[in-house]
Amino acid sequence: MKIIQDFNEDDKKKLEHMLSLQYCMPYVPLGNRKLAHKVLYILTPVSYILSVRLFELRQYVMFAVELTVGVLVTVWIIWYQRVGKKFEERVHKVVYEDIGGLTEAFVDESGIIFNNKSIGYDDISNVIFYDEFMFAVWCDIKFLVIKINTEEKEYIQTILDKQEHIVQELQTKPFNLFLYFKVNKSDERKTGE
Repeated sequence: MKIIQDFNEDDKKKLEHMLSLQYCMPYVPLGNRKLAHKVLYILTPVSYILSVRLFELRQYVMFAVELTVGVLVTVWIIWYQRVGKKFEERVHKVVYEDIGGLTEAFVDESGIIFNNKSIGYDDISNVIFYDEFMFAVWCDIKFLVIKINTEEKEYIQTILDKQEHIVQELQTKPFNLFLYFKVNKSDERKTGE
């Protein structure tokens, strides 16, 4: 079956959210991530100045609290600038250039072909259906995303039902794929021991 990929802007935003660190945030402070980051960058030096002032006033408990907050936020800023920001840029590139650029996929009894790569069902360990997406996990660390409709989903499920080693999951809520990999890897290690 030939599946035509048509990722619109909403699909790309949804995928980027599922793959990025933004999903780990329970809410976005001030309603805007960039504004929240600016506020943190401004308030961090203020926190250090306030902690010095509290030390001068001999308010040692408040000094310790304020200094701890300042240090924790500073550590987060350093981490975000070195790791988090680069990770989010890579996710953006993957979603908007690699996944969003995919135009068609072929699914049949022998395997899945996408971007001139052929994946046999023996290589696939898990398939996750969420909303109008199918995520196939292969080689334990790679995944492919295919946008499917109801008819295509039913066709794929009939093929997957014949493959006993493939775990099929239906997700009803948004999830983060990287956290999913991490949890499944730790579960496999526990069951392997």
